[in-house]
Amino acid sequence: MSQILILTKNCLADIQLQQDLQKLSFEVFSSSSILDLLQADFDVSQLLRFFKIVILSESLSEPDVSLVMPHLKAYDIFIVRRDHEEPDEKQQALWTELGMDAWLVPTDSPTKMREKLLGPLYQRMSESGEVDLRSSGLQNRYLLNSFAKCAPDQGESTLPGDFLRNLQENFSDQEQKIFYRLMERENNPLTREEICSMLWPEVEVEQKLAQISIIIRNMKAKFLEFGFEGKTLRTRRGVGYVLCQGFYHLLKNAAVEEEHQSQANTLALKKTV
Repeated sequence: MSQILILTKNCLADIQLQQDLQKLSFEVFSSSSILDLLQADFDVSQLLRFFKIVILSESLSEPDVSLVMPHLKAYDIFIVRRDHEEPDEKQQALWTELGMDAWLVPTDSPTKMREKLLGPLYQRMSESGEVDLRSSGLQNRYLLNSFAKCAPDQGESTLPGDFLRNLQENFSDQEQKIFYRLMERENNPLTREEICSMLWPEVEVEQKLAQISIIIRNMKAKFLEFGFEGKTLRTRRGVGYVLCQGFYHLLKNAAVEEEHQSQANTLALKKTV
């Protein structure tokens, strides 16, 4: 179970959010006094150490958020902003610059809320070595121990037969487009300019950098949900993104196997007709 602290100006205003999170099996504590202590620059490290996630309530104004963020960033904690509507690209860029890890809106479904909170959180915890997914029970469906370090010499490893299909079902349209293009590129990086041209042909890449980073982060989180704690998707600074070679070969083999199985099923169906 993950412990969540909601920082709010009015605890009653966040009752629905608290109940929604509790239905997802989170342990939730809502507080206005801790917010006051943070804004007054008190040391609250002994309090915050009990929580993995802090949510800034929509009852906080943007100046409130700007004031409290530098204090929260001093602690190793996952910071989430909840607002009354989905932020536009300018707001997303601002929140990302402030150090926000994710954001929620009232229209988020329970599945979407869990995805926004747990996926990036587990990704960060795994990369920092704070959690070992093989023993923590955090993995979702598949756990391939031999894949843990994404080593290219794991050629004998195989993916479950329905892996690609399940992965596609969990990807958004934008994530699927990037994923397939990465598969086509193999070891050649996919640049941010190419991603922008593919998803938003009429927009300058500088306007979409924050959005691209969010999509890539979400893709990594979804790989993690399927049990991959290694670096499945690499960022080459100043160049772009590329699939880890070990992961690429596993995916390629899974695609071939899936195609063979599809052909076999079609043939078997024809024989029964």
